[in-house]
Amino acid sequence: MKRLLVVLMVTALAAPAFAGQNPDLAMFLDLDNDTANVPVNEVCPAVNETFVAYVCFDSFGPNGGLLGAAFLFQRTFAGFKLLQLNLMPGLDFGDVEVDGWAITAGADCQYPDENGVLVAASVQYLYLGAPGTITIAPHPIDGNSAADCNNELDFWCVHSIDGNVVSGHFGVCMTPPDGNCAPISPVEDATWGGIKSLYR
Repeated sequence: MKRLLVVLMVTALAAPAFAGQNPDLAMFLDLDNDTANVPVNEVCPAVNETFVAYVCFDSFGPNGGLLGAAFLFQRTFAGFKLLQLNLMPGLDFGDVEVDGWAITAGADCQYPDENGVLVAASVQYLYLGAPGTITIAPHPIDGNSAADCNNELDFWCVHSIDGNVVSGHFGVCMTPPDGNCAPISPVEDATWGGIKSLYR
């Protein structure tokens, strides 16, 4: 059975890969590709007008970058996907709306910009007039997986309104649904072994 590149990168290149090393990795869709400002997650184009949704990642952990990710779009508005484009220099395959899309960065890890955001891909749509949404869902095979710059397997979530200014999903002539990221906790994560070592 064909395996996706994200999983192959982690299992083949990592010494052992430990899952979930960056629990804060988040995805969101943005209309204007301007990482210095609040993401635009709602658009209302004219009938037969096109628009582009940019796939963005932020909330990177200590390993600070992305080697690849897998995800699926669920579209409810009337229209067509015209083009999907990996903006990282690696390979990509799959259909973002059908069997899921895996995007990779190639040999060089991709890092977020000065605003902490990495614009990883874009999808162009044609709008046919009936409102709806684009929601980011787990890949049918690889789930919500991503590989960081140490080839460790991470898991992304979609920004929620509580954890960010806007939802990470996208609305076309309607408000997008809320994401699933938990609000940022002020408490630092720790392991039980780390806590015990403090008292030895």
